[in-house]
Amino acid sequence: MVELLSPAGNFQKLKTAIHFGADAVYCSFEDFGLRSHAGNFTLKELKEAIEYTKKAHKKIYLTLNSYLFDKDFEKLEAFLPFLKNNPPDALIVSDLGVLSLLQETKIPIHISTQANITNSYAANFLKQFNVERIIAARELTLSDLAVFVKNTSLDVEVFVHGAMCMAYSGRCFISSYLTNRSANKGDCAQSCRWKYIIFEDTRKTMPIFLEEHKEGSFIFNSYDLCALPILDRIIETGVKSLKIEGRNKSEYYAGLTTKSYRKAIDSYYEGTYKKYMASLYEQLKTVSHRPYSLGFFLGRPKQYLKSSAYLKPCTYVAIVLERVGDKLKLLVKNRFEAGSFEFVTPHTNVNVCIDTIYASDYSLKQVAHPGEIVYIKSVDNIDKNDILRVCYESDSWHLQKQAIRI
Repeated sequence: MVELLSPAGNFQKLKTAIHFGADAVYCSFEDFGLRSHAGNFTLKELKEAIEYTKKAHKKIYLTLNSYLFDKDFEKLEAFLPFLKNNPPDALIVSDLGVLSLLQETKIPIHISTQANITNSYAANFLKQFNVERIIAARELTLSDLAVFVKNTSLDVEVFVHGAMCMAYSGRCFISSYLTNRSANKGDCAQSCRWKYIIFEDTRKTMPIFLEEHKEGSFIFNSYDLCALPILDRIIETGVKSLKIEGRNKSEYYAGLTTKSYRKAIDSYYEGTYKKYMASLYEQLKTVSHRPYSLGFFLGRPKQYLKSSAYLKPCTYVAIVLERVGDKLKLLVKNRFEAGSFEFVTPHTNVNVCIDTIYASDYSLKQVAHPGEIVYIKSVDNIDKNDILRVCYESDSWHLQKQAIRI
């Protein structure tokens, strides 16, 4: 069965992804990864995460895919003893210098999509360097991917969901130029999502708007990728792993996307994929996202020119930390007061009407704010790492069920 690989920007996101059905997760140390604002892991947390993942019989891949300068290697060399003593299942690498240094660890190497490997010749050349997997460049079509997989004995991994980049395989310098934050060092300011206008040289006080949108023109802004509608065709190319982008995203995003793709993969092997595909696609629309496309899989993708704003049909309210007696302990993520909500679990969704919220000392609480710990009355079949959300479309599928009052 093909692997489902989910993002783990921090320890709680890792736990959530595993809880919702990931076969493997990918994460980063505080340095050397390409998501410097994801939270990431300290040495202590990384050791615990590796132990946690292995105990759950899942796999954990560590991203070391930044492009480094000579001055950075001293710090990387100091990191090697930790890796040897606490080996993850694989290391994700872009930089050839990093690849050379990691040979002594004997840990399997996965070549990052940032290395923009588009063909089996490059993949086969890399076999000699302890490379076991290629994360294919996102610019490959389905037919390109099928030929690639056929012509190499290495595993091939492919992104199926998440943000896309307007630059070739993510190699962009706009952020570095405008903000001194390098995308290739994990600190992208997403300058491609900003509004841009054009000025003609002799008419510098007269902006030229590229499209008639009151928000401005978003000429570099990409659609988000959602390959779920063609997931069966992607699996049939022979790839070994399907990857969800989003280490900077929330636990809610990690849980919902993992749940949807878990069901899609399982239904494919059960022969029921077509039955569930449409409803799963609708479920993926409930996470924060930009308009979806199929990326490069069926040909050249278009840029989304109208806006760079996220679509947010639902709000992530809280995550369940644990069950304490007859109550559920929650970590609040957005403003929370009595009302109608929905619990998202790996197997089902449960509508609830919450009348009473308790503070950490069990006194009654009217409103809870992000970062607070609160308690609510327990609900059957709701457990640690389940997610509480609220959605706003009155005709949405998840609002049609009978709510439980607590």
